[in-house]
Amino acid sequence: MIRRWAAVLLAGACAGCHGSAPLLHPAHVLRPGAMRLGGGMSGEMVVAGATAVASDAGASADPATAEGAARRKLSEITVSPGVAPWASARVGIEGENEAGLTYTGRAIRLDGRHAFPLGDATLSIGLGASALFAGGPGPGAEGIDVHGAGVDVPLLLGFRSDADLYALWFGPRLGLELLGGEVRLPVAGAAPRGPVVDASGQHLQLGFVLGVRAGFRHVHVALEAAATYHHAEGEIAGDPVAIDQGTITPGGGLTVTF
Repeated sequence: MIRRWAAVLLAGACAGCHGSAPLLHPAHVLRPGAMRLGGGMSGEMVVAGATAVASDAGASADPATAEGAARRKLSEITVSPGVAPWASARVGIEGENEAGLTYTGRAIRLDGRHAFPLGDATLSIGLGASALFAGGPGPGAEGIDVHGAGVDVPLLLGFRSDADLYALWFGPRLGLELLGGEVRLPVAGAAPRGPVVDASGQHLQLGFVLGVRAGFRHVHVALEAAATYHHAEGEIAGDPVAIDQGTITPGGGLTVTF
């Protein structure tokens, strides 16, 4: 049993280059001075536009071609499909405010948000800033050394029970990222390693988040899913490239409030 859990944790740590970043918090903010710690995992799955659109609409999307390889690398450093860990710490602040710090393998995100009570519902508006690390220890990240920064704005409408046994939240989330660095391109044939080239990109994402949380007193289990449209464009080895992809991002975690 211990070996199984160790393998799961190691797999999460090795997924450091992947890009899923769930919120996993309700629209309601914590009371002033209260803290919430959480941990879990999430995954980013491409469900549309895997071959995407390059700057030349008639070009081949075959990943064995140079242009296909550039699109795949742009997807890896921006959309970053795969499995990633999630760890979060949040604190309530006077005036219906909350701040949080989240680690998602690919990014460290600092955010703040304000809640507006609307009768039985609550509207939450947040702003997050992220430091991005689009490279990691996993074999899929070999030859990737890309860093950057991002901002995102989640807008959540939520409901919860009087005793906080359960909560439901949903709403849009808009994000923008800027990245730059180096990537290793694959090569055809028997050669094991391709050239290292300069890479840069801009990544726009627009998603819709749906989450639910249930538990008793201080311990809750949170589940969340997001459907997101991604548009990324940039340069790989000096050549312009662009992609459009759609993803589904499920995530879950255990939280403790005190």
